[in-house]
Amino acid sequence: MYRITRTADGESLGLTEAPIYIKQSENGCFVLCPEPEASGIAFEGACYRLMGRQVPESMETLETVTLVEVDSGQLFTDSEQNSADIDSICVDHEYRLTLLEFGIDGGGQLPGTESEMGGD
Repeated sequence: MYRITRTADGESLGLTEAPIYIKQSENGCFVLCPEPEASGIAFEGACYRLMGRQVPESMETLETVTLVEVDSGQLFTDSEQNSADIDSICVDHEYRLTLLEFGIDGGGQLPGTESEMGGD
């Protein structure tokens, strides 16, 4: 998997399994090509130039990006952990809302009961 990062500000534009490599043909159109011939990539409907590649003068106005190969296994593991954390937060939130709906405070006591009023 490859992370596409804009070089101007370091913002990650996204991830892709298979970059779509492009070059500019003689008539000025962008065409698909193998990686060694590429001067840029197409991603989500936009064309970008690849940092460190020779580009025609007309491609110099395109935003420059870098492609970095990343370990997709680690990305998925991190994503699963984040999902588990979010699930835990949602369960806790729902529990607290249920307590509020029944008028039970955080200590498990109903408001206005003996223990809350100081009479044991």
